[in-house]
Amino acid sequence: MNVVMNRIEKMDIKKVFMMVILAALVFTVLAPLSAKSAHAALANGTYSVDYKVLADGTENTSRLDSYVVKPATVTVVNGVSTARLTITSSNLITAFKVEQNGQLVDATVVSTNTSANTRVVEFPVANLDSKVNAYAEIKIPVINYTGKYNVQLQFDTDSI
Repeated sequence: MNVVMNRIEKMDIKKVFMMVILAALVFTVLAPLSAKSAHAALANGTYSVDYKVLADGTENTSRLDSYVVKPATVTVVNGVSTARLTITSSNLITAFKVEQNGQLVDATVVSTNTSANTRVVEFPVANLDSKVNAYAEIKIPVINYTGKYNVQLQFDTDSI
C-alpha cells in the first residue's frame, strides 16, 4: 500500500510541476499579445511613431523608405488614428496612395514645401499593429524612369 501511495504522491508533484511550467509558457506567449492590443486603444493625443516602408509582401525595406522622414506623427481623436508622413523628393514622388476599405486612395496632402522639396500627407490607420498597404509612383524625367511600387507601411508600436 505504501508503494502505491508513494507513486501517487510522486505523480501529483510531477503534475503540479508540469502545470506550473504550462502556465508559465501560456503567460509568455499571451503577454506580448495583450501588450500589442493595448496600442490599438491609444488615448486621444499626438504620438511620434517609428515606421518602415517594406517591399511588397516581404519584411525587406523598400527603396521608397529612403524617400520618407522618420518618425511619423499619429494623432488619435475619439479612437480614430491618423498618420502623417513627410515625403522627401516630392517632385519625384508623383503619387502616394494608401489602402482604405480595400481600395487604394490618395493620401490627403496636408502641406507642401517647394523649397525643401517635401510634402506632408495624412491618412487614417485602422490598426497601428497591422501593415498598411500603400502605393507610390516615382518619376525621374532625366533618365526617363517611372517606377510603380506596392509597399506596406509597418508602424513600430513599441516606439510609442
